[in-house]
Amino acid sequence: MTTISSALLLAYLVSLGAVAQEGRERSDLSLVQRQITAIELLADRASSGSADAAGGRYRFDYSRFAADLERMRQGIHKYLSPSRSQPGDMVELTGDYRAEAYLARPSDEHD
Repeated sequence: MTTISSALLLAYLVSLGAVAQEGRERSDLSLVQRQITAIELLADRASSGSADAAGGRYRFDYSRFAADLERMRQGIHKYLSPSRSQPGDMVELTGDYRAEAYLARPSDEHD
């Protein structure tokens, strides 16, 4: 085998590995998108099943959590099917899902 043939064979094998890795990454990211959907369903169920805890100071902020899940879904979608090779809008996730609970009854605190 000549040097050129060896170099071409090596380049071919390296590119096959890159394609296989890209295929696996796409598959894994598609799985992540399906898991985000499952998490959204669980969060919706938890949100509808949870009444504001009587006397609780904090509650889980489901709307903020849902917005972050949607942001992750959009980021994965943009990565898997880019429209052009320009950087996208880098929005930070909130990460803090604890919010002040709304009290329906009058407060016993002093004015």
